Amino acid sequence: MVKLVDRYVGRAALTGLLAVWFAMTMLFILFSLLSELRSTQGDYGTADAFWFIVLTTPRMAYKIFPVSALLGALVGVGGLAATNELVAFRTSGVSRLRLALAAIAGAMLITIPAMIMGEWIAPPAEQQARAFRMSEMMGQAIIGGPRGMWLRDSEDIVNIQLPLLSANRGEQSVEFKNIVIYNFSDEVDLQSVTRAERATHDGENWTLENVSTVHFSDLGAQLSRSEQQLWPTKVRPELLDSAVTRPTLLSLRSLWKFLGYLGANGLDDRVYKEAFWEKTVFPFTVIALVLAGMPFVFGPAKSQNMGVRLFFGMVLGGLYLIIESTVQEFGSVYAVPVLPITLLPPIVLSITAIMILRRSV
Repeated sequence: MVKLVDRYVGRAALTGLLAVWFAMTMLFILFSLLSELRSTQGDYGTADAFWFIVLTTPRMAYKIFPVSALLGALVGVGGLAATNELVAFRTSGVSRLRLALAAIAGAMLITIPAMIMGEWIAPPAEQQARAFRMSEMMGQAIIGGPRGMWLRDSEDIVNIQLPLLSANRGEQSVEFKNIVIYNFSDEVDLQSVTRAERATHDGENWTLENVSTVHFSDLGAQLSRSEQQLWPTKVRPELLDSAVTRPTLLSLRSLWKFLGYLGANGLDDRVYKEAFWEKTVFPFTVIALVLAGMPFVFGPAKSQNMGVRLFFGMVLGGLYLIIESTVQEFGSVYAVPVLPITLLPPIVLSITAIMILRRSV
């Protein structure tokens, strides 16, 4: 009997989640498309804006999934409450907490595919979308991938292998490390290969640091080194900044590689740690939000229709996102360890919801 009830409630939560997730994704796609159409310029036209939205749809779907799980559980399980089926289950001896766990089990069936999408589909699609958008706006060929950014700058092919995001007391900035510049002649002959440890912009010019250049000629190859060297390029830093994929949009595998590099070189890695642990605790966030929505489901069915439940769910989801962001900013400003700060919101929310469910009658 209990297993049959678990499957029934889980199926209701699953159905509600799928419906809400689809509806919210379509809504976000519409808003994003309207915003993107206002940014069309130069070679970046309407068709390009549509293609950009197609590529960024997996990222949008992944980001809104936790709140969709909360609202979907309210819609699916709330429908059972509206027909008094939950009352029947409670009368037969099934506890509120057991029904909530059944709803979580149903949500987890979609959470796993959502995590796979966030790890394997959304990151490369997002990199391609940003590179495509910038290449059309700049009129230069830009390719994003696991080896950073590739772009064409006149006779040069530039590879920025490590575009890094750093944070100083909450203020984020982009740094470019491990730059390789391949210079070609008009006859498409390779003239030189320049490698630099870092590239900086002072507001007017780019400067390469710790530079080594190999020049090729009929006499052979010649190596030269310098601590600093001007980089004569027309590439604007703000456009490159916007082409850099933010850590929250990277896969766990990419984040792990970045953390290894930053740790080995003694560089600031907090932004990447925050993104890494945020993705790691993703299923626990979904569980916490679904649990938090269950007390609203078990309210009096006659006094709480579906609209009221959805309203409470949206308020709860919005408050959770605000509190989660505030806690992370607090941890970043005061250098609190990343893992406790990341785990704190879902743990507190889960414990609170469990206490309410156990005390309710």
